Amino acid sequence: MKWFTLLLIACMLAAGAVIPAGAQTPVQPIAGTAHYDIYTNVDVAEIYFNGIYMGRTSSGYLQVTVNTPAPYTQAIATRAGYSNAYANLPTASAGGIYSVSLTLTSIAPSYGTLSVSSSPTGASVYVDNVYRGLTPQQVSLTGNQYTLRLERSGYNSYTQQVWVYGGQTTRVSASLVPSTSYGTLSVSSSPSKANIYLNGNFRGTTTQTIGGLTAGSYFVELTMPGYQDWTGSVRVYAGQVSSISPTLVPVQSPTTGALSVTSNPAYAAVYLDGTYEGQTSPGIPFVISEVMAGSHTVMVRLSGYDDSVSTVTVNSGQTTTVRAELSPAEGGYGSLSVTSSPTGAEVYVNNVKAGITPVTSDTMAPGSYTVTIRLSGYTEWTSVSEVKPGSTTYVSASLSPTPTQSPPSPLLLIGVLMVLGGAFLGKQKNRRKQ
Repeated sequence: MKWFTLLLIACMLAAGAVIPAGAQTPVQPIAGTAHYDIYTNVDVAEIYFNGIYMGRTSSGYLQVTVNTPAPYTQAIATRAGYSNAYANLPTASAGGIYSVSLTLTSIAPSYGTLSVSSSPTGASVYVDNVYRGLTPQQVSLTGNQYTLRLERSGYNSYTQQVWVYGGQTTRVSASLVPSTSYGTLSVSSSPSKANIYLNGNFRGTTTQTIGGLTAGSYFVELTMPGYQDWTGSVRVYAGQVSSISPTLVPVQSPTTGALSVTSNPAYAAVYLDGTYEGQTSPGIPFVISEVMAGSHTVMVRLSGYDDSVSTVTVNSGQTTTVRAELSPAEGGYGSLSVTSSPTGAEVYVNNVKAGITPVTSDTMAPGSYTVTIRLSGYTEWTSVSEVKPGSTTYVSASLSPTPTQSPPSPLLLIGVLMVLGGAFLGKQKNRRKQ
């Protein structure tokens, strides 16, 4: 029996158990102090008494010692991702021990949409200093307040505080102001609707105001079917608006017309009778001038979409409009946009690392993907998402803190050892009887 007692003591010491010398009695506070035993349903919760930080719970428990008489009346427990919990504190008397329970409720983040447009378009969108694309742009965000910033060359920065609400769309339409180091050119013509080329680049049709121009001299060309081309130079001054307004001269017997091509989506290549002419832009038609009157084939091509091919008739002195609505091709690409709360989590798509949240992959082949999100201290999150050609699939993950596992109770280990020891002694007695 002596050997078993020694074995039991050794096991208890290895398990970190305290061997009582006699009957255990609660530890009493020192005279003039009191104890508050704080219990929370989640671990690592921060505890405040009347707004004063007292510590952080460990395994859902924190003991706070106060001098009496104690001036504290309220306890608050906080933790990121949870709503605050409140409780009134019992009046503390010297030598008293008081138990207080605080229950925190998990907050499930709700996502909303921030829709941003600008005049002119093509401005860089930053949300809390994170780049989110070019205007017009839609961003999926958790409900909260954000700092929106727009940047575009030749224009002053645009900054605004915006609120995003779960399940709602917050719309911002910004008019960008040209920088004082740049100038503006206002172009009109008689008749209007003439095509404007500035240093050889198409800039829309008259009447048009073109901002963000570096101070200096520019070559301007105006073309319009049925009228002679107009050319000239104009000087742009910093912080000022320069204007031109020529009268176009009609052609007596015009033999050419023009084509105005738009596409949805933009940035598609335009071919006229098999010859590459240029690329469409958002909100601005792509114009092909000096097209011989007659029948022509126009093809609009964009990767991931079926070609749009149409036969059009160009009339002398007129502009023919072509609007190409592109359809996603079989096997075309789609996009996958992944966000998480909290951010900064690793994203794996089909077990291949795809980046850190928030992250968007634009060249995804259509199909089903397993999205896994991992962040230290949080439970791994997994879902299956379907990517379709020509569209964006949004994945939003609300990560849950990893539950803290308490170590086995020393008393439980002692009980297990006693049972095993009793069984062993029973076998020894049976052998002696035999």
